[in-house]
Amino acid sequence: MKIAVTGASGHVGTNLCRMLLDQGYLVRALIHNSKKGLEDLDIEFVTGSVNCEADLRKLCEGCSVLFHLAAFISIRKQDKRCLAVNSGSCETLLTAARSAGVRRIIHFSSIHAFSPKPYEEILDEKRDLETESSVSYNRSKALGQKIMAEGSSADLEVVILNPTAILGPNDFQPSLLGNAVIRFFKGENPSLIPGGYDWVDVRDVCSAAINAIDHGVPGECYLLSGSWKSLKDMANAVEKLGGHKAPRLTLPWWLAHIGAVVLNMHATVTGRVPLYTSMSLDTLKESHRNISSAKASRDLGYSSRPFEETMADTIRWFRENNYI
Repeated sequence: MKIAVTGASGHVGTNLCRMLLDQGYLVRALIHNSKKGLEDLDIEFVTGSVNCEADLRKLCEGCSVLFHLAAFISIRKQDKRCLAVNSGSCETLLTAARSAGVRRIIHFSSIHAFSPKPYEEILDEKRDLETESSVSYNRSKALGQKIMAEGSSADLEVVILNPTAILGPNDFQPSLLGNAVIRFFKGENPSLIPGGYDWVDVRDVCSAAINAIDHGVPGECYLLSGSWKSLKDMANAVEKLGGHKAPRLTLPWWLAHIGAVVLNMHATVTGRVPLYTSMSLDTLKESHRNISSAKASRDLGYSSRPFEETMADTIRWFRENNYI
């Protein structure tokens, strides 16, 4: 079976392509800017954009299944690029895939597509979508998910996955979260902030995605969660694995928000990604601590490995590949 993949050079993509090849699938990947992490793999490459129907038709031709991973991730509250990629590409993708005879799309959405409120109740797939969110990324993922779910049909089945925050090896770019781990390891984070998030291993996410080829229910979405850990837990885990001593200072929220303004100004001047922003602070403060993956466990055989194992493998991979 030949599989098409968008976003193949991202963190999830580099892991997914490896797992697909290991299981005997043929892989064709859409490349926009970089092949980093894929250069030595037996993959057919198509250069193009997820917003170009002609490029997507070329990608999909002769493929039975399409994994749609391409996304623009932003930690700024307002970012027009999110809507252009995360939702704007979905109608084009459906048209191209249907024209090329693709039978199933596995669409990667996000936990951010769902409303986190109420916090005291379990968060599952019944939650409302954040289609009216004031945060560009959340709104774009929710709108994209809505388009893909409504586009599922007998001739083109769509299965949607909603992972939480992804960590793990084969993070070649590296990702925003991978950069955070590297900074903790090198001691570049002088202080901590309260809060945390639900972290999931990239390999567990990819295993569920491959299982969705045959076992995902068309038109349905599946939450893929791991375990909730604070930033302090992450910093301590990195220290135990040979990294820099974890910061002992934890800033109060009000001071962290002031610091976010300064960090954003510095990032604008230097061209670097800011350590955190007001939006990411809100995300860490309001992240849901009880996210259910029961549906994915039942239908996709999903399970998540311990956070400590993920961190150990992540640090080992960064060390072996000279990132730290």
